[in-house]
Amino acid sequence: MKKNQRSIDGFTPRRRAESLSLNNSPKETVKKPDLKVVKSQKRGSVDDFVQTKKPEKNEKDSGKDIEAALQNLEIEELQEAEHRERVASKKHQKLLRKFEKNNAKREKKGKKPLTLEQFKKRRSIKRFFAIVILLLLVIGGWLIYPTLNTLNKITNGNILGVIENKKLKADSNGRTNILIFGTSPKGWDGEELTDSIMVASVNQENKEIKTVSLPRDLWVKHTCKTWLGTTAGKLNETYGCGYHDAKNSGLSEEDAEKAGQKVLSEKVKEILGLDIQYVVHGNWKVLIDAVNAVGGIDVKVEAYDGSNRVYDVATKINYQSGKTYHMDGAAALAFSRARGSEGGVGLSGSNFDRERNQQKILKATLAKINQQKMNPITLLSIANSLGENIHHTFESSELTTVSEIAQSFNSGKMTSLPLVSESDASGNYFTTGHVGSVSAVIPKAGLFDYSEIQAYISKNTLGGDIVKESAKIKILNGTNYSGLAAQEQKKLEKEGYTIQGIDSAPTHDYEKTKVYYIKQESKPNTVKKLESKYSTKAEKLPSKLSSYGEGVDIIIILGEDNGE
Repeated sequence: MKKNQRSIDGFTPRRRAESLSLNNSPKETVKKPDLKVVKSQKRGSVDDFVQTKKPEKNEKDSGKDIEAALQNLEIEELQEAEHRERVASKKHQKLLRKFEKNNAKREKKGKKPLTLEQFKKRRSIKRFFAIVILLLLVIGGWLIYPTLNTLNKITNGNILGVIENKKLKADSNGRTNILIFGTSPKGWDGEELTDSIMVASVNQENKEIKTVSLPRDLWVKHTCKTWLGTTAGKLNETYGCGYHDAKNSGLSEEDAEKAGQKVLSEKVKEILGLDIQYVVHGNWKVLIDAVNAVGGIDVKVEAYDGSNRVYDVATKINYQSGKTYHMDGAAALAFSRARGSEGGVGLSGSNFDRERNQQKILKATLAKINQQKMNPITLLSIANSLGENIHHTFESSELTTVSEIAQSFNSGKMTSLPLVSESDASGNYFTTGHVGSVSAVIPKAGLFDYSEIQAYISKNTLGGDIVKESAKIKILNGTNYSGLAAQEQKKLEKEGYTIQGIDSAPTHDYEKTKVYYIKQESKPNTVKKLESKYSTKAEKLPSKLSSYGEGVDIIIILGEDNGE
């Protein structure tokens, strides 16, 4: 490099003499060292020079060097293994600390503690959603927008909420009741008429699910000022009435959707006696895409009237009764809509048969999703369908819990509660008839009378161990409040208790409600429930009341505390 030439980075290099200076000041001149040549007295040969170098002492044998090196290598491997064990142990200890901290928080909130396996599973699900979101953020371009847009629709604008794991809302009995109803897609005829109306009642603790379908032709009271101008009509009109009344009052599409959901959920609550925590509204495209996304479903086709096949003129389905068929989305939709309205075979129950088949489709789809074990591709495929074709009232922070329930679905824990029975007339809670000139479904107990339906639903959703034990209970009124025992009978029957009869107690001076058992060990779960309900301790029936205990298992004497 020339004297004044600059380097690539723009600096002029120092001369070698400058680099030797201890003082970097440019004002000082560095003198060249005064070098003197010293001549040797006698010039020796190269051999003489080599001989002046002394041999290294204690030179080791090469074999010993190799042995030592191998020993050192073994020591290093052992040390590395010990290091890995220490790291793994630290990670496990860290996991345990987080596990204990999480359970401590749950206990403070009154929640049931998790097992270590449950904790790991929830962490993995949260990580899965977090990883999916992070991947979406880095994919970019044309792919990221539609996918994020889908998640945005599903989560109602709160995408990051899915990494939370919020427990679902529940009623006073600990059950989560979800109203699921379907309509045709926008732009189709009758798009505001509901094709299917179903409630899934979920026990989050044991993942048990009870489903009940309501007939679309059930005649109900409703307010339908601007759409139909009626005060009563079929249940499948209720959502549309709420939607159009809201829309015509100037509300947005989103608010009109919410209004329609609200009036339908309130009507379903009136019929079944169940508080509705969540609503899911989808069109039939959801069913097609969801079934296709899981690779189709297997459904056993049954003709409930004893026919050897199921054929529907309108939907063109044609199956042998008793056989299992693999259905894609289009076939599943056709099967779920068939009701013999234009003729056919094996669908004499019309809408009632269709409701049974819709529950079969739901059960088969959940079972297939469970088999997929949270396959990300399947979930994303379903999500793309849901984003455009579904409305729901779940918070984004509750969606992980919903996916866990779907993942842990067990067909043995899903039970249908039919409101119509082909074989048992006592199991029919509806009948068909005419309201004016209109053919409709009406409650067997009478028009707009849902008391029998509510008692049946309560007994099968809220009873649990109470229903299994079927303890026979007699209620005695121990107060001066007239009709108190009859009122309590209705309440208890709705909760699943079997009331054998009511009567007056021998005296009317009971301040506190009493619970007596005939045999303590015979109905333990029912006794325990009643103790909790009335905040009392059950006792053995005293001899002075023995005449009231004939033919029953438990006696309840209502006190002043129950009449307040």
